[in-house]
Amino acid sequence: MRPVAALGERLAARTLELVDIPSESRDEERLAAHVTEVLRAGGVVVRDLGDTCVLAGPAEAPVLLAGHLDTVPAQGNRPGRIEGGRVHGLGASDMKGALAVMLELVLAGAPYRCLFFGREELPSSDSALAPLLERDPLEAELVVMMEPTACELHAGCLGNIGATWAFLGRSGHSARPWLADSALEHAVHGLGQLFELEPRATVVGGLEFREVLSVTRLQAGIADNVIPGEAIATVNLRYPPDRTPAEAETFLATLVPDGATLEVVSNAAPGRVVADSPAVRALQAAGARAMQPKQAWTNVADFTERNLDAINFGPGHTALAHHPDEHVSIASLVRAYEVLTRFIARPIGEDAA
Repeated sequence: MRPVAALGERLAARTLELVDIPSESRDEERLAAHVTEVLRAGGVVVRDLGDTCVLAGPAEAPVLLAGHLDTVPAQGNRPGRIEGGRVHGLGASDMKGALAVMLELVLAGAPYRCLFFGREELPSSDSALAPLLERDPLEAELVVMMEPTACELHAGCLGNIGATWAFLGRSGHSARPWLADSALEHAVHGLGQLFELEPRATVVGGLEFREVLSVTRLQAGIADNVIPGEAIATVNLRYPPDRTPAEAETFLATLVPDGATLEVVSNAAPGRVVADSPAVRALQAAGARAMQPKQAWTNVADFTERNLDAINFGPGHTALAHHPDEHVSIASLVRAYEVLTRFIARPIGEDAA
């Protein structure tokens, strides 16, 4: 294993290199090409799978590391910088620090396969990963999705429904509101129940997930002097792995207020909880921190839906993802690298000493 100081410098430099290559969603081609060039220059076997998807490393490797190339839009946080033991910049935490760890591992000869893909920050229906897995199925004893977890293990993930509730009324002049029927008033009254709805806690695979329903938008009105005849509320249901997508939609339908209509726009299935497999136990023995439930949706679901065991583990921190001062600590980059180095060095399922 490399000396910690030298390793940290290398990982930090690689992270900054990746941060400074723009790769907002749908603009990942340049970064995909750069990753491919770096790997090939280092003697790593690389396959271009199309649509910004790149697969690297030996085909017989039992573990697949997966990471997305794209970021959210910039917020004045590119170019990046290294300062105070951290790499600052767009995507540093989510998840260019993780991509740097993946690159440096395979360049150092660690027997991993690494999958890089695009459009993760968009709705799941737009991701490049699901179509890839349909046209080019992958096999692995374990998939490590390199999401920000601060080097903890986060098992499973929540399902994610995006939906709208439409409230109808009758428009009219704001000087004579008694001649109108305000859809906005119907929406305010109808949505009140949601703000009083308590999260539902449920235990799946020994981990406690929380089901939450949020109102994220309310759109109404066509002019300042017109009582709105229509109001559209956007709602977001995050549901644990104890519900199927169909069951989650049925539950959401029971909450629709009288007079409103429901339209489900998207429904990403939750990820199966993989917390006690031999491979996950080996990852814990290698130094991965405490097991937590993934209180969000991640691409773990794409893999478990296809009967592949998958778990979230990465150097970034969830609280820093999408933050204007997004950053990742160099110490966390080193820890993730060292955990994954120890993990792959011993046979999966071998008892910890």
